[in-house]
Amino acid sequence: MQFSTQNSNNTSLKSLVPERRWLRLEHLNDLWAFVGNHEDFQIESIGHSEEGRDLKVILWGKGPKRIFAWTQMHGNEPTATLACADLLQDLVSDPELMALESKIEVALVLMLNPDGAERFQRRNALGIDLNRDAVARCSAEIKAYFNFLEAFKPQWAFNLHDQRNIFSAGASEHCATLSFLAPSADEERSIRLERKVSMQMIAAIHQKLEDSLSGHFGRYSDEFYPRALGDNLMKLGIPNVLFEAGHFPGDRFRRKARELNYRGLKEALHLVATDAWELVDPALYHLIPENKSHLRDLIFRDLQFGNCRLDLALMEQEVPNKESGELEIKFRIDDIGDLSHLHGIQEYKGGILAFEGDFNQDALANGRIQSEREFVFKHGYLQEH
Repeated sequence: MQFSTQNSNNTSLKSLVPERRWLRLEHLNDLWAFVGNHEDFQIESIGHSEEGRDLKVILWGKGPKRIFAWTQMHGNEPTATLACADLLQDLVSDPELMALESKIEVALVLMLNPDGAERFQRRNALGIDLNRDAVARCSAEIKAYFNFLEAFKPQWAFNLHDQRNIFSAGASEHCATLSFLAPSADEERSIRLERKVSMQMIAAIHQKLEDSLSGHFGRYSDEFYPRALGDNLMKLGIPNVLFEAGHFPGDRFRRKARELNYRGLKEALHLVATDAWELVDPALYHLIPENKSHLRDLIFRDLQFGNCRLDLALMEQEVPNKESGELEIKFRIDDIGDLSHLHGIQEYKGGILAFEGDFNQDALANGRIQSEREFVFKHGYLQEH
């Protein structure tokens, strides 16, 4: 996919939504204007966030098969919002998708948690995890979500997230760049009709995508989470699919995951419109490797530290700088010792680890690592030199 593809109005949606990890509601203003000026789209308000930010749904299509998708219910998970901007462009420019307009109706909520996005945090302004509020429904965002859901009555739902860098595709050393889940509706992980068809949908999407980035697809554990949104949608009889956008080496902006999200959603629209998912064996779902938490951003092997030789694993943290409006990368120590069970997305071998002052497990306060290259940290931040 080329993100610079032009739509029918010769305006690139890539330029309308800036490529950012800290993506906030203000960054969607040009997108709202584009969609609002196009006759094939409708925009409606479905409510407001806890801090009064508008929650909008974009509607496209006039068909009988209804699809509901939403992004950024966790405010620090922006990849699917960017992917959906790419999809919106194609809905009014790609002849194959435009031909589906009479067969499906798509409802898309971009940034369900704008207050969390403003802070670059998972939870909303009250500290509530929206993905654990499906039973209590006490947050303004989830109240608005369910009011719309009950009115729209979707036959399919797509719950779009980002996942942490720790996840590998099975036991491999490959990052899980896109993971899927057909959630369970009970402790027994029963495969009732709505879950079976969700498995078929995922298997069909995976078949279409696998060759494009082989070995980088994963499947989440189907453990039942009684407060989670997807699990409760299954209880309501609504087939639903979870997408989790993940890391790819050297791809800080998750462009690979953005492309896979876009292509996966595009395939899903075709599959729903044509019922082609019905031809797929649900057993293929379980052949997708189950995610393992085997990866760390940076591992130093065989470091000398005091009288020991050991491994050191670091993880990156994206820290919002309110003054600049940008994210800064801070490192924390994930683990130290024998880390032979883990894989590093980047690895270095040999060298010496030294600290000024006390050793700090949570962050690299004032540390220096002399390995294949020198790493100097101040308060967790890697120093340029």
